[in-house]
This record gives sequence, C-alpha cells and structure tokens, in this order.
Amino acid sequence: MKKRGSVHFISGIRFLFLLIIAAFVSMHNHQLKAQPDAGNWQAIFDKHDAVGTFVLYSTKADSFFIYEPERAKTRFLPASTFKIPNSLIGLETGVISGLDEIFIWNGTDYGYQVWNNDLSLRDAFRVSAVWVYQEIARRVGRENMEYWLQEINYGNMLTGPHIDRFWLDGDIAISPVEQIGFLRKLYAEQLPFKSENQKLVKELMLVKQTDTHHLFAKTGWAARIKNSIGWYVGFAETPLDTWFFALNIDMRKPSDQDARIAISMEILEKSGIFPVSDN
Repeated sequence: MKKRGSVHFISGIRFLFLLIIAAFVSMHNHQLKAQPDAGNWQAIFDKHDAVGTFVLYSTKADSFFIYEPERAKTRFLPASTFKIPNSLIGLETGVISGLDEIFIWNGTDYGYQVWNNDLSLRDAFRVSAVWVYQEIARRVGRENMEYWLQEINYGNMLTGPHIDRFWLDGDIAISPVEQIGFLRKLYAEQLPFKSENQKLVKELMLVKQTDTHHLFAKTGWAARIKNSIGWYVGFAETPLDTWFFALNIDMRKPSDQDARIAISMEILEKSGIFPVSDN
C-alpha cells in the first residue's frame, strides 16, 4: 500500500510539473510568435479606409518595422501626444504637485462633458482635457518650456508665439520615428528628468494590461488645422520584449477617431505582440 501511495505521489508531482511547464510555455507562446511584417499592414489600413503610417520598434532586436517610411520621417503637430512631455515638464518644474492635483474647472463649456468638471492630472490625461494642459503650459512659461524642449530634443523644439496652444495649431512638429525615440528614453528613464517623474508619467500612460502584457499609450488629434492628423503612440511590455509604436493618420472622417486605436491594436495583435482578445 505504501509503495502504491508513493507511486501515486510521484505521479502527482510529475503531473504538477508538467502543468507548470505547460503554463510557462503558454504564457510565452504568444510572444515567441511575434513576427511583425509591415508588408501586411496595408490591408489593415485599407480595412479602415485610412491613410497614414505605422512605426514599430523592437528593443530586443533593435529593429524598426515601418509602413510608409517617408511619412514616418515627416514631422507633424504632436497634438495631445504632447501631454506626455507637458506632464513631465510640469512635474519637473514643480508647477504640478502630483498626479492627484485637482485643476478647478472655470465653468466654460469645452464641448465635452467629461472636460466640464474639476479634474485631477490623472483624469485630465485619461480624458485628454486640453484646458488642463493649457493651464500647465501657462504655469511653466515660454522660457522654461523652450529650455526643456531643447533638453529632450523634442521634434523641431519650436513653441511659437502662443505658449498654451503651440502643440495644437502652432509651430512645434515631431515625426513618428522621433516619437519612438522620445518614448524609448522615457521608458528607460533616460530623459533629463527625475526618475520618479518619469515613473509617474508612465503610470499615467497605462491603458491596458493582462497578467503578462502592459500597454502604455496616448492618442492625439490635431483638429484645429486644415489637414488634421491623428496619433496613437506608446509601448507594449511583453514577457520577452518591449515594443514601441507610433501611428499617424489623416483625419478625414469621423470614424478615423476610433481607427487610430483600432489600427494600432490590430497590428500589435497580428504581429503577435499584444493579445487584444485577452484584455
């Protein structure tokens, strides 16, 4: 009886070991299949009737995968993707006390109900409240803003005459490839800001997560200019790699607003990077 029990015990241990191995393989299997192919991305853009570019960068392979390379090198207004550096600069200069600082709404109807409230920095980033970030830019001031844009080498580093709208319809411009360069430094906490402030901004950017994958991102829409453009930029942490991405498209119709995220997520999923269906 003891011998039989011992056999059962060993079999149980072996079974448990196999389960652990299977779970480990399953957890990594999705990432092991990561095979970006920019040549197949046009079908995704066509599906959404979108015109633009998508840039993907693998940290592990130190390689770029690019759909429409010429556009990927072209500079555009950053629109609300500028909330990333604006948050960093605001925190570093001390004009923002932290992610939970409350910005008091002045009663103006900004056209979006979610903007017409007192908002914390955390909420303002999430709902992309322009008025909050205009207030932050005014607090920072032109001299400080220009200094920090040069320090981080952000695009063409131009603010123009209007400190509270230069990223919306002004002179500053950045390319999708440059966006990725900036995000790589942020992820590695290699920008000239305190490490704690870079961690806080990455916390603001977290939009999706599973047990093994994390997606950090920000949308942008330059709607105030004649030929408006849209952005979705960020990075995906996976078990075996960290992938950086930047989408830039023409905003020609209402559905393009949703297409920014949809195209990006379809490319990340089809490339084996982020398991969209598991979110």
